[in-house]
Parts: sequence; C-alpha cells; structure tokens
Amino acid sequence: MKKNILTILFMAAATTLSAQINGIDNDNRFGVGEDSINCIQQISNCNVNVKNNNFETAYPAWKELFTKYPVARVDTYTNGVKILKGLIAKETDEQKKLDYINELMALYDQQIKYIDKLQQITKTKLSAGNILGKKALDYIRLVPDADLNEAYAMCSQSVNMEKGESEYLVTQQFMKLSAMKYKKDPAGHGEQVIQDYLDASVYIVDVLDKYNERIDYYTNRYKELMDPKDSIRAEGFGKMIDAARTARSNIDGYFINSGAASCDDLEAIYAPKIEENKDNIAYLNKVISLMSMLKCTDQDAYLAASEYALAIEPNAKAAMGCGYRYFKKGEIDKALEFFDQAIELETSTTNKADMCYKVGVIHMSLKKYSKAREYARKAIALNSKFGDPYILIAQCYAAAPDWHNDNVLNGCTYFAAIDKLQRAKAIDPSVKEQANKLIAQYSNYTPAAEDLFMRGYSKGKSINIGGWINETTTIR
Repeated sequence: MKKNILTILFMAAATTLSAQINGIDNDNRFGVGEDSINCIQQISNCNVNVKNNNFETAYPAWKELFTKYPVARVDTYTNGVKILKGLIAKETDEQKKLDYINELMALYDQQIKYIDKLQQITKTKLSAGNILGKKALDYIRLVPDADLNEAYAMCSQSVNMEKGESEYLVTQQFMKLSAMKYKKDPAGHGEQVIQDYLDASVYIVDVLDKYNERIDYYTNRYKELMDPKDSIRAEGFGKMIDAARTARSNIDGYFINSGAASCDDLEAIYAPKIEENKDNIAYLNKVISLMSMLKCTDQDAYLAASEYALAIEPNAKAAMGCGYRYFKKGEIDKALEFFDQAIELETSTTNKADMCYKVGVIHMSLKKYSKAREYARKAIALNSKFGDPYILIAQCYAAAPDWHNDNVLNGCTYFAAIDKLQRAKAIDPSVKEQANKLIAQYSNYTPAAEDLFMRGYSKGKSINIGGWINETTTIR
C-alpha cells in the first residue's frame, strides 16, 4: 500500500512538472484546458501593455509566458527584450537592475535552446548565431565590468556561425574585442587577431554586397511598378550601406591601431616564407588578402605572393597584385592588363567596384583622365552608394579644365567638378569632409559673375563643357 501511494505521488509530481512547461515534449504549446485559457490571457495582457510601453505591468504576464509556455509564441522573446530593456533603463536599484540584465541574458539563451520549436511557428528565419550576437552586444553594453574573454567568445562564435549574414555591428564589435585582446596578450593572440581581421573583412564585404543587391532589386521594382514602398525600402538599404561602410572602416581602424601588424611588420613576417610556400595557395592568398586590405601593395612579399598565386589559381586579388608588381617595375601596359583581369575575375560587387576605382586612380596618375573617368563610372554602376569615384571624376575635371580658347569659359569646368563632389557627399557620408574641402578649393577657380554675363551666361543658366568632358553643368 505504501509503495502504491509513493507511485501515485510520483506520477502526480511528474504530471504537475510537465504541466508547468508546455509544448516542449508535445504539441500543446499553449497548454490544455484551463492552462491554455490562462496562456491566451497572459499573451493578451503582455501584448497590450508592451504596445503601450507599460513594461512594469507587462512583466508578470511575460514572465509567466517565458517560464511556463516557452514555445507558445516567438514574440515572447521579442517582447521580453523590450520589457527587460525598458525596466533596466528605468531601474535605479543596482541589484534589481543586475537581476533584469541576468534575465535578459537568460532570455537569449532560452530562445537559442528552443529555436527549432520556435522556427516551426514563424516564417521569419531564426538564427542561433544572430541571437547570440544580440546577446553579446547587450552583454557588452549592459553588464558592469563585462569580461573581455567572455564577450569576445560570444562575438567570435556568432560571427563565425553567421559569416556574411552576420549583423555588421556584431562583426565590428568582434574585431574591436580581438584588437583589445591582442593589446593585452600580443604573444598569445597575435596570429588570431590577424585571422579575425581577415574573416571580419570578408564578412563585412558580403554584407555590403547583400545590401547593394537589395537596393538594385527595389530600385528596379520601383521603376517597374512605381510602388512608393519599394523606393522607401531601397532608401532604407542605402542607409544600412552607409552604416555598414562605417563598420568596415572601423574594422580596418581597430586592426591598424592595435599595432598587430604594420606593412613593415607584415613584410618581416611573410617575406622569408613566401618562397617555401610558393605552391601553397591558401598561404599565398592569406598574405595577399591581408596586405591588400592594409594597402601594403608596395611590399615585396605581397608582389611575390601575387605572382605565385596567379600561376596556381587565377583569382582577382592575385591578378591585382601582379598589376601592382608590373606597375612598380614601370611596365604600365602589362600592369593594366593584369588590373583588367582582376576586375574580370572578381565576384564580389563591392570589391569589383573598389578595384575599378583603384584602376581609375592609376589612370589619373598617368594623366589619362578620360580613361580614369571610364573606370570611375564602372565603379559607380556597380555600387551606387560609392562616393570616391565621383571625387575621382571631379579631380580629373579640375586637373584638365581647358576645353575652350576662352579661359573664363574654361573656369566653368569647376562647376562640373563641384557637381560631382556634391553628388559624392549626398550618396556617401564617409566622403563628406573630403568633398567639402575640394568644393571650397574649386570654388576659388570658378569665373566671376560679371565675366560670364559679358559672354551671355547668367546664374542658373546651363553650359556644356566641351572637349573630352562633354558634360552639361549649371552656372552658379
């Protein structure tokens, strides 16, 4: 009899325990009977109060959903983030604030734990790496004296899970933390910070490519359907490109400022090893990628690695390196052939645009201004949010302004140059400072209003700049 009572009590305890967490081992994600009614009520209470930013009132309902019905709805987690962040922001008691922060960390952990179940009830793609990245950013921002190693481990795992799908802020933070680790432990983290930089640089370019594709898609669809929503979406991705481009610049900055490797350092590290690794394409590509990203294109290690790599496996970066090698030797025609080959081989839209721009700069240095503009226009066609090519065109116009036998009219070329600079800073905030500096400089060379008036031109009137420029601008 005593044994039977114990069995009954054990079964009752097991039933109670299974009723406390619904939907994990069965399909009853809302519970059954009165339990399901309670679940629906708590969902309603939570959603209404979150919508009205009443986070204190929403908290008890959310807490019950989170604890007893962890896979009832995906918005248990999105609402939970809003609620807990709202409470953290208002809380003045440090211990209570820390408790809320710990709950937020647990929320992310539980969302990852049940991600497969949650994915079954939503069309939105859920990603464990993406969730871990959000946790890492909040851990760094909110946790007092956040542990560097723990933060780095979370960011590293997230970025390497997501790769090119990683959020640009997570990728940026990943590189920042890696640089910080290097400064604390140069010997222990030296090779890893270089690998992290290579990875982060590739992943952020993938993000930029993805955003460019979305801009092209919505821009073309807007032209076809004239739906204003498509125009708004294209504009939104444009802003995201601006932010991701800033992240890319920060990633470069964190690595350079870490002191992990200057061009001379990289030369010292890699030059003695190139010959013995001349058949190791993975090693050669690593050297090429790292040194090209840090603009160490004059170094012998970079040039030698490029030549060996191109002989084994033609790729864009190796071809670009060979171009620089022949350019350095003064064999310009040969160099230009390799530069064109590099552009042809490149598969990333972002990188291809960068290469076109760089080749344009080389043509400008050779005073081939029309050719420089040609490559700048190719870069713009590939990346509509790229400001540097517009600046390059402006500089070409300013370098060769003479198209007429009247110097006053030649001065109007600077109006055309200023047009390009205005366009550059309008589409690409990262070049605003440089564009403004050149606008101020070129404005000094534009013709006086009275001189133009004597030739039949007044403010607001159009003028066609002839010669190789052949472009219409407006008199200021």
